[in-house]
Formats: sequence, C-alpha cells, structure tokens
Amino acid sequence: MFDFVQSNQAVLLQAAIFLSVFVLVVALMLGSSETANESRLKKRMNRVSGSGGGRVVPGADAIDAELRRRQIRSAMKDGKKGKNTNFQTQLKQAGLSWSKKTFVLVCLGTALSAFFGLAIVAQINPIIAAPIAAVLGLALPYFYVVRATKRRLKKFSDEFPAALDIIVRGVSAGLPLSECLKTIANETKEPVCSEFQMLLNDQSVGMPLEKAAHRLALRVPLAETSFFAIVLAVQSRSGGSLSEILNNLSLVVRGRKMLDAQIKTMSSEAKMSGQMIGAMPMLVAAALFYLSPEYINVLLGTRMGQVILGGCALWMFTGIMVMKKMINFDV
Repeated sequence: MFDFVQSNQAVLLQAAIFLSVFVLVVALMLGSSETANESRLKKRMNRVSGSGGGRVVPGADAIDAELRRRQIRSAMKDGKKGKNTNFQTQLKQAGLSWSKKTFVLVCLGTALSAFFGLAIVAQINPIIAAPIAAVLGLALPYFYVVRATKRRLKKFSDEFPAALDIIVRGVSAGLPLSECLKTIANETKEPVCSEFQMLLNDQSVGMPLEKAAHRLALRVPLAETSFFAIVLAVQSRSGGSLSEILNNLSLVVRGRKMLDAQIKTMSSEAKMSGQMIGAMPMLVAAALFYLSPEYINVLLGTRMGQVILGGCALWMFTGIMVMKKMINFDV
C-alpha cells in the first residue's frame, strides 16, 4: 500500500486537485444560489408588507393597514422558518414512505453496486474506485429524492388552482369552508387530495384552520401554499370576503403558471444548445472508439488516462451545472 502511494504520488495529487476544485466550484454555486433566493424573498416580503414602498396611509385607516402589514409579515416569517426542514420531511415531500434507515440502506446498496461495477466490470483500481463509489452512493439516492420532490410539487402546483376554484364557487354558493375542503379531498387529483385530507385530519383533532393551513404550507413548500396560508390567517384575524380573496389568489397562481410557461418557451433554445454542447464530447468519444479503438484505449487502459478521464468528467459536470444555472429562471 505504501509503495503504491509512493509510486503514484503524481496521479493521486492530480486527482486530489481535481476533486478540491470541483468541490469549491459547487460550494460557490450553492452559496450564490442561496444568497439570490434570500434576496428575492426579502424583496417579495417588502413588496407584500408595504415596508419598502414608503406608503403612508392617512387618517384612521393607518391603524388597519399597519395591522394587516404586521399580520402578513408575521405569517411570512413563520413560512420562512418552516423551510428549514429535516431530511425526513423532505422524504415525505417527495411522496416516499422511506425512513432514514431505509435511505441509508439504499445508499449502501448503490455504493456497493457502483464499487463492483467500477472495480470488476471496468477494471479500475479498487483504491480509486472506492471513493468514486462512495460519492455515487450518496449522490444518486439524494438526487432521486430531489427529482421526486420536484415532480410531486409540480403536480401539486398544476392542480392547486382547481382546488382554489372549488373553494371560491362553494363559498360564493353559501357552503361552509369545511365542506369545500372535503370536496377537494374527495374529488381532486393527487397529491392535492391527500394533502387536503391531512389538513382535514388536523382540523378534526381540534387544530385551528389557520394552523392547519400553515402545516400544509410546511408539507408543500410552494409560494402558492404559503399565499394560501397567509390569506386564511389574515382573513381569520381581520375578516373580509374569502371568495374574492381566493379568486384573486387563483388568478395570481394561474398568472404565475402562464409566466412560467412563457419563460420555458423562450429559454428552450438555450436549453437545447446546452444539451447539445454537453452531449458533444461523449458523442465524439463514442465515434472515436468505434473508428479507432486503439486511440481511446490509451485513456481507458492506463492509470494516467483514467485520471484524465475522471478530471474531464468533473469539469464537464461543472460546466453543465453552470450552464443550467444560467438558463434556468425562477418565477
């Protein structure tokens, strides 16, 4: 073992440099993303609460306006605190019935499969294959959970305006809000029906509607559910026409969806260009391997070539992530 390390110090040093630079780039990307999200959230809170507009409400209406601003501000602060969820909550948001123990077992199984595939099938040195398998064992299940969460939240976002319309029509017709919520839990599609069923279950044990809606916003971390919880909280404290408020909220949600569709249409060309650029090196390598296998075997059959391929894969992944951040826009 010691002789192997001495004889391959340059290779191990290059691999460590590649890995360090990759981790640094990913950390910078995640840090900038969190800073941008916090900045957008702060601007949105200022717009909703009216604290950044310098608006002065004259007369007796100033007290009511200030009270509403405080209520909205406190509700949005509660929603912001709820975003710091643990991993078990993230599994529930993905619609998975896994426990933490199940997730650890899935990670171990993925890591062992990757190790045997790299060490036995690809004939990579076990010392190099072990850390790669460990990274894959952690990354692949985590990205699966993230993808499942995004897919489930998108389904909820697509169906949520219909649920709001059910409440608006029911309240306008004179039905109590509880009956409208039962209709949503019984007649809408997943995952909206299951989430509203949980909201009804919270109410059945004596929880106030405001608190139950807040728990819904925690389980489904979307701007639409946060607005829904805020609307119910403000309406329960200050009164007002619930059907009119929810109708306006439904229009806002549908407008956000239309804007999101327009952004996806306008950025589709850039996304296709990024996909072509990301796929081009692999297509060229496959063509070279088919036309001249001995030219590629230098990279596959030697330790230095394997390190070079690993470094190229890291840099390609970094470039793809940078292009993805450049062409993805949040509504």
